[in-house]
Amino acid sequence: MKIKCLFFAPLLLLGLSFSVHAQADACGTNGVSLDHVIWAVPDLEDYVTRFEALTSIKPKYGGEHTNGVTANYLVALGPCTYLEIVGPKPGVTPEMMGDRAAMYAREHVAGFAFGADLDSPPEALSSLTLGKRSEGGRTKPDGSALSWVTAGLTDFDFGEDKFQFVIDWTSEPHPANTAAEGAEILQLTIANPQVTGLRDLVEGNRLPIVLQPSGVPNIWLTINTPRGSVILR
Repeated sequence: MKIKCLFFAPLLLLGLSFSVHAQADACGTNGVSLDHVIWAVPDLEDYVTRFEALTSIKPKYGGEHTNGVTANYLVALGPCTYLEIVGPKPGVTPEMMGDRAAMYAREHVAGFAFGADLDSPPEALSSLTLGKRSEGGRTKPDGSALSWVTAGLTDFDFGEDKFQFVIDWTSEPHPANTAAEGAEILQLTIANPQVTGLRDLVEGNRLPIVLQPSGVPNIWLTINTPRGSVILR
């Protein structure tokens, strides 16, 4: 399991400075926010237990996805940002996962989502190519439903097991408002030669993202918890 408690050491930034709480606006209603980071795991219940033991934060069950095979737990990282721990529902086998099985064969930061209004995209997205819009949803434990619309960032390919997209929530409240509390984002680090294409969006919206255009391609998340800094890879 690749989560560990570390003292946080600042990394070299790509001309970027930010505050943990410095989002451009309220959950992407006018500009662009870092909406959530996705941590894919092979055994959802096991990794949630380990996360709590390491951080003293008990992730909150978010519910089942409409695909019928995955579910998630959520941890708030700020007023408009959260960590999604996602994996197969209990009892779901790799065979039942089909094409999704490879995504959950190991734990890793599988992707991230920017939050923005897709009906009236902000200027910050004008230089990026958005893919076809797709509707999604999830049933919460109380029986209520969450719904959203997403569009992929087709200009970027951070790896076959990584995905990046823009999300526009069509239901309320934002998941960060109901997720488990106690953590805050320090930074999401994206190492890949292609990240220079995100510089204007990241800097213009003061997002807590570090762009590294060199080194081994990877994505990792550093968060602050009651028990210190933790890196999820």
